[in-house]
Amino acid sequence: MRKRFTSILNYYKSMALWSFLVTLGITVINPELILALSTKLFLVFVLWFILSDRKMRQRLRFYRISGVSNFTFFSVIFLFDSFITASFLLLIKGFI
Repeated sequence: MRKRFTSILNYYKSMALWSFLVTLGITVINPELILALSTKLFLVFVLWFILSDRKMRQRLRFYRISGVSNFTFFSVIFLFDSFITASFLLLIKGFI
């Protein structure tokens, strides 16, 4: 279990910068938590759609997580990203 979670977080490292840039964009436009989480959920669905294509999966060499179902993988990524986004937005709202 720990090895699976570590491999999912290892994959998330490659997406962390893009996720943070999306969070900053949402913060500049409208720093609402519901908007941010729904945008992140939409982006996870887009990622799921992209990675379900076999040709795209072969191009992305870092998508080699063994023993983890797609549902678990994307659920953990969304939950982890939601926690980071919510923390960031709550901190920023304290200063705005």
